[in-house]
Amino acid sequence: MRRLPLQAGHRTASQSLSGRFATVAVRVHTLLRMLVKRRNFLLFAVALAAAAQAPRPLGGSPGPWSTQEEESFLISAQIETVEPAGKGVTHSLKALLSDGIRQHSAHIQTVDLYLPEFRGRDGSVETNFRDSWKFNVAAYRLARLLHLTNMVPVCVERPFQGKPAAFSWWVDNVGMDERERLARHLHPPDIPRWNRQMDIIRTFDQLIYNMDRSQENLLITTDWDVWMIDHTRAFRDSHELRNADAVTKCPPELLRSLKALRRRDVEQQMGDLLTPAEIDGLMARRDRIVAKLEAQAPPSMMQ
Repeated sequence: MRRLPLQAGHRTASQSLSGRFATVAVRVHTLLRMLVKRRNFLLFAVALAAAAQAPRPLGGSPGPWSTQEEESFLISAQIETVEPAGKGVTHSLKALLSDGIRQHSAHIQTVDLYLPEFRGRDGSVETNFRDSWKFNVAAYRLARLLHLTNMVPVCVERPFQGKPAAFSWWVDNVGMDERERLARHLHPPDIPRWNRQMDIIRTFDQLIYNMDRSQENLLITTDWDVWMIDHTRAFRDSHELRNADAVTKCPPELLRSLKALRRRDVEQQMGDLLTPAEIDGLMARRDRIVAKLEAQAPPSMMQ
């Protein structure tokens, strides 16, 4: 029998069946792709949630610490290792601390020395000389009152081997100290910013009557942030500035903080570290610094 040709739009049974299979296959493939994408999304979401809740690795850098976190860590973290700090004459130590989640180093100072008379290397003589860990903690607490915690590392009181001690946050990303910078003839990339930091340092040192602002006690990070460390020879009871010529200008926000500094706040924050005579000297020097700065220029001009 002769077969008639298929008309347009007509299919054989086998062609129709294969077409249906092809359509189903496409739909199954599309569905599988959707399921795979959804599964991957769910796995990604679960991984994100787990990462957010998982403990941060020891020795890692989980991000910036808040000042309160640094204080709490220094007070409570376990001491893992201890070694000589490497610089200074008071035999200070560098300790690695851990709270089981994060690690960070601390600078430990236990010095607490009194001498009726002390002769410096430069031939200077100081009566009633004191070199004490207490002044390092006091300097930080004063910096906290003055909003200078971006230039004075966190420092807390904590016992060490049966003695009271100062535990200071080990400054991160230090590239050099001021002595090294001068020896290498390096210049800061942002001179106005550098000068602003130097103005703050000179003012702060006069406020606390710092006897030992050596170049090694100014640490410079890789971002050219300057940190003031080691204030164990400060807070004398003198009402005079050690070097009045060093006070020339300061940022207006520091001047406002100095003017707002109240004795009762100092006593509350530092009364366990300083004697009444030392607090008297601090407040008298504050008054002299404010008067000198205000006499030289209005706050709006002190940039």
